[in-house]
Amino acid sequence: MDIYEELKKAGCELSHHESDLYIKIDFASRCIIQIYEFKKNIMYFIYDGDTWADIPFAYTPFWDKKLKGRT
Repeated sequence: MDIYEELKKAGCELSHHESDLYIKIDFASRCIIQIYEFKKNIMYFIYDGDTWADIPFAYTPFWDKKLKGRT
């Protein structure tokens, strides 16, 4: 499961820093996180009164760009 793609399809509010994916927690994102294989690695934080999740290494465009640079 590419959690980035699933969250994007669901219309969740996303952000990132390098390879880490940040997700604003709402009903849709919570449902997707529940079935994520690596949910034990997720850290939560509060930003501007909203709960966000930090998913390490889950921002797919970062890795796509890295792989393109190798060819």
